[in-house]
Amino acid sequence: MKKWKKRRNPTTDIFDALSLNPLHMYKNIAVMSEYVTETGRIKSARDTGLRRINQRKLSKAIRRAVSMGLMPSVHRHPEILMLEKKL
Repeated sequence: MKKWKKRRNPTTDIFDALSLNPLHMYKNIAVMSEYVTETGRIKSARDTGLRRINQRKLSKAIRRAVSMGLMPSVHRHPEILMLEKKL
């Protein structure tokens, strides 16, 4: 018997399911921060469950938001962290 269950990654691409373009979501910090680790690194496609093209668009949108100063580059947004602590 296995002692621990292996956590499964999402199998559906959420951007395809909602017919959204990740490049247009660069202003939405709440969505972008879901795909960034606490240290500010972009999560891999294996962790996010996105298709290859949407993963590239998402990382470009995150880099765009960081370069515009909408998102911090070395950690997650403080407002998002406060919301997670409350939950």
